[in-house]
Amino acid sequence: MTASATKRPAPEDAREAVPADAPVAHLYVHLPFCARKCPYCDFNSHAGRDDEQPAYIEALLEEARRWAPHLRPRTIFIGGGTPTHGDAAQLETLFQGLADTIDLDALDEYTVEANPGSLDRRKIRILTEAGVNRMSVGVQSFDDARLEALGRIHTAADAVRSVELLREGGMPRYSLDLMLAVPGQDPAGQSRDLERALDLAPEHISAYVLTFEEGTAFTRLMREGRMAAPDAERELEHLHMTCERLAAAGYGRYEISNFAQPGAESLHNLAYWRNADWVGLGAGAHSHVRGLRWKNRDDPGGYTQAIGTGVAPEAWRERPDPDARTNEFLLMGLRLAEGVDLDAIRAQTGCDVSTRRARELQMLEGEGLLRRAAARIALTTRGFDVANQVIRTLSL
Repeated sequence: MTASATKRPAPEDAREAVPADAPVAHLYVHLPFCARKCPYCDFNSHAGRDDEQPAYIEALLEEARRWAPHLRPRTIFIGGGTPTHGDAAQLETLFQGLADTIDLDALDEYTVEANPGSLDRRKIRILTEAGVNRMSVGVQSFDDARLEALGRIHTAADAVRSVELLREGGMPRYSLDLMLAVPGQDPAGQSRDLERALDLAPEHISAYVLTFEEGTAFTRLMREGRMAAPDAERELEHLHMTCERLAAAGYGRYEISNFAQPGAESLHNLAYWRNADWVGLGAGAHSHVRGLRWKNRDDPGGYTQAIGTGVAPEAWRERPDPDARTNEFLLMGLRLAEGVDLDAIRAQTGCDVSTRRARELQMLEGEGLLRRAAARIALTTRGFDVANQVIRTLSL
């Protein structure tokens, strides 16, 4: 959500924004249940509420039925929470229900998030039989002490075993998540994490610098002086080392925090960064369709109740103004190595960034933070280091 967008309800039903001959091609499904809430996590996730999962899955499938005529997904991403936290029977109910409800004939990429230790052979069989062809595994670190500091409940051995199970089960692709500059981690430890990740030969690696988000336990500890504040110089040292090592191993940095072997980029996440349309199902899920934005209510119980009574589960809906939409294009697109096309933004929003930010564009290019080719702009390697600053400078 951009600062200039308001949360006033838009007049139309969200489904009315989707033309019959142009169904939405990207679908996100949210499963908010976890074994434990990590102290750095600000996602809509909930621990200790496993008894709510069966009713929640039925509500999800009902929301999917409501949206089915407006969907023909090329990508599906099941996120959380920990989607594989529930038992295998619940997982089977969800994936069979989605297959029975939504037209999956155009599906190219079907991703599911998982935490190490939450996978077994039966669950992997259910996923592969449902057509899932990509797993995103939240490893974060291969150092058990660092995992404990992050509040994770798996071990490095669990991570390795999960990848082995995915290989044995015939999962076509998997991505590993790594966290950078975690508390107590030095460059040597970061290097060991990278080498252990590369030993597992994933097609894709997401490498994120630890951030302190509002409302998390880590942020509270930092403000109380019980945890060190972020150190930008240290973070950049870890990030640069990671970029160099992954590049040497053949992984292209196609987005600020994402690295892939050629052809293994996340198609679903590329849709977000390119500001494509998507529908989000489930508690707290966001959607973005034809200039309309909305978010479902966060609480899983409240979401389930709303679906059960026939009420729209939306917490809010809005139609951002042209400046706000332009800022979204810049915010998301400049994360990509390919950057954004300013002519394409103008065609969709009516806003001419080239004219309105001509001086800023010239300044950023002169400082070596931005490169331009005709109407396309993209961050340089130095620009990636200060991406938030560049985007603020260009925002309308």
